[in-house]
Amino acid sequence: MRAPSVLAIGALAIGVILLTGACGDVEVPPFPDGQGQKPAAVTYPGGPYGVGTGQVITNYEFAGFTAPQTSADPSALAPITLADFYNETGDDVFPEGSPFGAGTPKPKALLIDIGAGWCSPCQYEAKSILPPEYMKYAPQGAQFLFIMADGAQTGVPATPTDLHAWTTKYKSTYPSALDDPRKLVSAFNASAYPINILIDTTTMKIVDVVQGAPTEDGPFFEELSALLSR
Repeated sequence: MRAPSVLAIGALAIGVILLTGACGDVEVPPFPDGQGQKPAAVTYPGGPYGVGTGQVITNYEFAGFTAPQTSADPSALAPITLADFYNETGDDVFPEGSPFGAGTPKPKALLIDIGAGWCSPCQYEAKSILPPEYMKYAPQGAQFLFIMADGAQTGVPATPTDLHAWTTKYKSTYPSALDDPRKLVSAFNASAYPINILIDTTTMKIVDVVQGAPTEDGPFFEELSALLSR
């Protein structure tokens, strides 16, 4: 085999020098307008986070249906995060590309309802309590978010099919998602369902936590009404 020439070695050395200096010494011009990808910025209040009244709730991430009444495919889950509902000024709108409708107002309050498919009180709540309350408070700036922990059996995590069957049965019109891998349930030590959590979306602080279905127009919904009337 013929040994490389001195010229070839020299050329290789120059190439190495140029490559080595490329990262630190060469000024890279900015991308032209409309080119290049910027990392998505997530705006959310800083911690410390907690699960008690007055504490900021963690920015939990879920997968679910942003508009259940139009979701015919049980597997067509979209990412949903609590940061989606953060309304820092109280007058924020959903950004371009949001599945919640670009340019539409963000909620002033968020009711998170954690339930299970096997839970009778959850079924009653989904059928008789939440629909009229949502109809009443959504036009005032409230949003509800149903989080399904278990499916038809106790301790067995809900599947997309379970969630789809639930939202279809109860004709849900508000976002619904799966708690997988059960972070929210674990954080709130859910030993019984349903659990209802009221969030002030301007701060993402917890206003109240109620175990069991809240009574219609009772103290829990009075707090929701107070948040919306500020």
